[in-house]
This record gives sequence, C-alpha cells and structure tokens, in this order.
Amino acid sequence: MRSRRILGAALALSLSGVALVGGGQAFAATGPKGKVTCTTITGTATGTVTISGCTGSAATGGASLPLPTISLAAGGTVTWLNTKTTTFGAAALGGSSVKKCPGYVKPPKGGPVGAEPTAFKFSGVVTADTSGMKVPGKFKGVVCVSTTGDITALKPLKLS
Repeated sequence: MRSRRILGAALALSLSGVALVGGGQAFAATGPKGKVTCTTITGTATGTVTISGCTGSAATGGASLPLPTISLAAGGTVTWLNTKTTTFGAAALGGSSVKKCPGYVKPPKGGPVGAEPTAFKFSGVVTADTSGMKVPGKFKGVVCVSTTGDITALKPLKLS
C-alpha cells in the first residue's frame, strides 16, 4: 500500500506537466485563439508519454513527439509532429474516480481490496505556443495510471 502511495505521488508529479508542456514563442493576448482536444495520452510513469488524437483550430499535426514523463512535473515544452511547440506551466493535480480506468475491479463487499489503478485530474496554464493556441490559455484533462505504471487518458486533454 505504501509503495502504491509513493508511486502515486511520483506519478502525480510526473503527470503534472503531461498536458502542460510546450515551448516556443509566446503570443500576445490579442494573438491566436486556437483550441485543441486530444483524445489519447499513452506512455509510462517512468518513461515517456505521447499525446495524440488531437483536433481543433491550432496546428499540432495531430500528435506530439514522445516526451519524458518525469520532465513534465514542473511544466515544459511539447513538440508536435509538425514541429510546432506548446509550453505548459506546472499542473495543479487532484484525484478522480478510477471506476472507468483500465484494470479497475469493483471490490467485493467486506472483502479485501486489491491493487487498483489511480486517476489524476490535472489543469494549468499554456504559457507559450507556436501552433496557434491561445496564450495565455488553459489546459485540463484526466489520466489513469495502472498498477504497473501505464498511463492512459480517462478524459480528453483540452487546450483552450
């Protein structure tokens, strides 16, 4: 149980930047107003993550290049497939229901609770962008982290 909490805390720090990364030139508040929704986030807590299934009015090329998960803890830069970038500030994290996460099993009444996945809500500020995203902008999403450290999106990542 303790190792799961430590893993959860480490993942929370790592994931705080999953939707928050990007780097490049900042636009003035009167600049671009692009919005993007990305349906998929995949990777591992100790390796890299990729953001994909991205559609909207900003030019991302549909997905990101793989990003080191740990480097996202304090915010950072996401490089999109089309070489444009988005920079995210550090994410605020919160808990979320794990009932729809892969690997969730409803515990039996009065029985022992087995290892379960963890879900994290995250949100923050888009601080810079070269893809046409609104700056300053916002990002938010929800991810599941399996007991083995696999990361998947529970809800789409939204950048606005």
